[in-house]
Amino acid sequence: KARPDVIAVVHCHCLDVIPFAATSVPLRPMYHMGFFIGAGVPVFDIRRAAGITDMLISTPDLGRALAQTLGSSSAALMRGHGAVVAAPSLRLVVAQAYYLNVNARLQMQAMAIGGGRVTYLDPQEARKAAQTRRRKNA
Repeated sequence: KARPDVIAVVHCHCLDVIPFAATSVPLRPMYHMGFFIGAGVPVFDIRRAAGITDMLISTPDLGRALAQTLGSSSAALMRGHGAVVAAPSLRLVVAQAYYLNVNARLQMQAMAIGGGRVTYLDPQEARKAAQTRRRKNA
């Protein structure tokens, strides 16, 4: 309801994404298939919305709180849980859920070998990759 542009949503327990929701390290786009996270990936911490819970989005109020955290982003991380990805088509949301996890794995690998120096996609690169992707899907 909060996002008329969204037709499909994936909730996943992507193992490589979970550490980014539990630390202060932001998930950032590493390569062209991560373009959709170029604007950043917010983190939903259910404790802020409801205190200590079972970590599940089990009420309309929690759903609204998660949607508010997602905002206009393509994905939101869920602390201690996984992620939610939103897109204008089923095909795109499945691809973005997959690439969200791949991007997280690549970022962790780059951070491990990069000695603290990692070159991420520039915001303009992410926007241009998104434009190219839209043209290919049109």
